[in-house]
Amino acid sequence: MNKAYENMRAFWLDAKNLETRKGILEIGPDKIVAAGVEMTLADGEIIKHLLVATNSLGDSSLYFENNSKSGLGGMIGGHGNEPLQQAAAHMLAYGSKLASHMTQIPASQTLPASLKEGQVCLFAVSKQYIFYKEVPEQELRNPENPFYPMFAYSQQVIGLFKKQETQQPPSARA
Repeated sequence: MNKAYENMRAFWLDAKNLETRKGILEIGPDKIVAAGVEMTLADGEIIKHLLVATNSLGDSSLYFENNSKSGLGGMIGGHGNEPLQQAAAHMLAYGSKLASHMTQIPASQTLPASLKEGQVCLFAVSKQYIFYKEVPEQELRNPENPFYPMFAYSQQVIGLFKKQETQQPPSARA
């Protein structure tokens, strides 16, 4: 995992980054403030990561490791993009609903990163804990899987980010 990606990942997995933000809501019995999905993809022999996350303020981001000079690509969105904001809100709601079925670690610890291709880590973040569940992508594509809804909404969010990016004029793209 490259440093630029690692920094953005750490930002989304640390609820302290939201403490000074007005309007942050703690959702459900586990008081979830952010949720998302991290996926692994093979780039030749190298495993790269993609992270999509949202918080209860409606902020959303998509980050991925790439071969650019910085090693990081990404998009931000949510506000003003109703379909993206709705899909991200559903992903967050399912993260809150499923947190009790995930592994729980103290928020002070680092979420383990998968190094196996085709793995998906679903996560939910509270001020005290990070909840996570790693599942092979193929299993998450089964509508019978209890984590399927959260994964499906994450895929909608990724698609809507891509659509948002292609609708921007070339001069506005990063």
